[in-house]
Amino acid sequence: MDDKSVEAPEAPEDFSQYALGMKALRRRRWFLFGLVLIYIPVMWLTLELSGSDRVAGMVFGVWILLVAVAVIFAAFAKCPRCGNFFHMQGFMPLYLRRCLHCELHVTADKKKR
Repeated sequence: MDDKSVEAPEAPEDFSQYALGMKALRRRRWFLFGLVLIYIPVMWLTLELSGSDRVAGMVFGVWILLVAVAVIFAAFAKCPRCGNFFHMQGFMPLYLRRCLHCELHVTADKKKR
């Protein structure tokens, strides 16, 4: 029997070593998606309380600046496994649940074995 044909099964990867990096990544994603979700309620509340389009425009300006910052922070978050940008491959961010390079899932450190 040839020694090269027999391979030992690989040990399962320990995802707990990525826990801190994945927690930071998830926090950045939640901040971005939270900002997107609160847009309509905040604008409605602003218009109800102030009744002014000018105030609503200022609130919109602040909101869009926060979204721009959140997009940049989330897009340039590094994958704890491969070290590449989790959501970026090339110049276009894709906010998917897996790393675009090594396919590490955003909740890989939480899965029970």
